[in-house]
Amino acid sequence: VGLRPHEIQVGILKRLRGTPINRHDVEWDMKYNPAPPYDLLGNRLIPFPEMQRLRRFARYWDLVGNSGNFVSTTPLIWAGDNTPFTAFMKWSDWLFGRTKRTDSIALPRLMELLFEFLTREARQPLSVAATALWEDYQRGGRRDKPQFLKDHLPASLPPERPSPAQSPLPKRQGRHLSANSPPD
Repeated sequence: VGLRPHEIQVGILKRLRGTPINRHDVEWDMKYNPAPPYDLLGNRLIPFPEMQRLRRFARYWDLVGNSGNFVSTTPLIWAGDNTPFTAFMKWSDWLFGRTKRTDSIALPRLMELLFEFLTREARQPLSVAATALWEDYQRGGRRDKPQFLKDHLPASLPPERPSPAQSPLPKRQGRHLSANSPPD
């Protein structure tokens, strides 16, 4: 996280038939999904419920941390917390508690949920969270202000960012550009 890469791959171990990981199945009490992609469901150290929690973390990390849609907002999740992992796990648990799902969360709804979490749970100032979300929203080439942000944006907003289409980078990578960083 400190290196600010465009993406950090977070995922659950998968077993390919015939690979050497099978030799550890008994010793580690490995339990795999019987259907492809044969992902790990639990082992002697990580029971099934905790593995599901980690799976949600990975999914939400992809939606928020890796998507490029929340470059300015994502660091606010762990601002003032012990570690990015601990803070993002709090966000992940909170989000699942609110939605009971890991898919089909529309971008505007995810933004609104992030705003709620940041301001109520992470105690970020309303204007800080709103400004970060607005910068991210513009980075995606959008210009209409979401209703939930309108009352919380400062009078002097940061300058508009060029849309990813104007960046020399591919669209998803182009969204990762921060307000201060020029394209590579």
